[in-house]
Amino acid sequence: MFGLGHRAASSSLALTVALLLIQGACGDGGGAFTASKINVITTLPLFADFVREVGGDRVEVSSLIPSAINPDRWQPSSGDAARVAQADIAFSNGHDFEPAALKVLQENLRSGTPLVQIAADDEKPGPAGTEIFHETIGGGHQPVLWMSIQNGKAYAQFIRQELSKFNPEGEKEYTKNAEAYFERIDETESYAFHRLDDIPPANKKLISTDTSLEYFGSYYAIELTGQLSLYQGQQLNLEDVDRIKNRIRERAALAVFVQPYPSPESEMLRRAGEETGVQVCTLYSDSLDDKVANYIDLIRFDADELHRCLGGQSGG
Repeated sequence: MFGLGHRAASSSLALTVALLLIQGACGDGGGAFTASKINVITTLPLFADFVREVGGDRVEVSSLIPSAINPDRWQPSSGDAARVAQADIAFSNGHDFEPAALKVLQENLRSGTPLVQIAADDEKPGPAGTEIFHETIGGGHQPVLWMSIQNGKAYAQFIRQELSKFNPEGEKEYTKNAEAYFERIDETESYAFHRLDDIPPANKKLISTDTSLEYFGSYYAIELTGQLSLYQGQQLNLEDVDRIKNRIRERAALAVFVQPYPSPESEMLRRAGEETGVQVCTLYSDSLDDKVANYIDLIRFDADELHRCLGGQSGG
């Protein structure tokens, strides 16, 4: 039961002090949470952003994987187990996306603490329902579902449902927060479509290190032309660089797109871009940082970067 217990005041002065204390605990916004906040931990900073938007003042949220870190190469630190043990509820993507972080959660959450895997781990749509799709334009099976913006809304909606189930007293607030957030996402979607519609169709060729951009590209009618990616310990070599260079020339691509954090794939793709004389640009998908601090920032940045690097016709 969430609430702020206090003894009845014996005088008007005591009552005033008590009310002021309650007001201070509530913060600036009306209807804010007045008791201990729900301690939420997520695998990705992106999911922490979703939780923060939906949970508002009722949650205290952090992510296991820090910002500006490649999720594939993250390893836990000494304090992560203790941090997980303090959580009241945890959220991960599942679907074999962040196995190291998921293992830390499974091994260190207290008994009975909910561990919610939004996208699940099987070949069927996850518990977020049919709003979240797994099939890409290539018939593949990508776990980074939020790169289609309607799937991003589905992530936030599912988090709202799970927070409401865990803390029914906050359901109205979670619903109100989610509805306001969805309006902002819809505005962002319109912005992205406007920016990407301004790119000449012949220029809409995407060469990247990031296979998850299949979702983003297919959603905005951008052709995924080539990828330079590592799988299961695969090593890249000069033949891979030559293959991408040939692809750039064959398709008359204007740019290549690397990830915002260091990786062997990004360095080799950068080399291929520089040696063919095309722009080397950046796209975000699974990481945040000081420049791109939340999901809406991510979608807007990617739309702007594609517009800039693929010859968008209007200024701004």
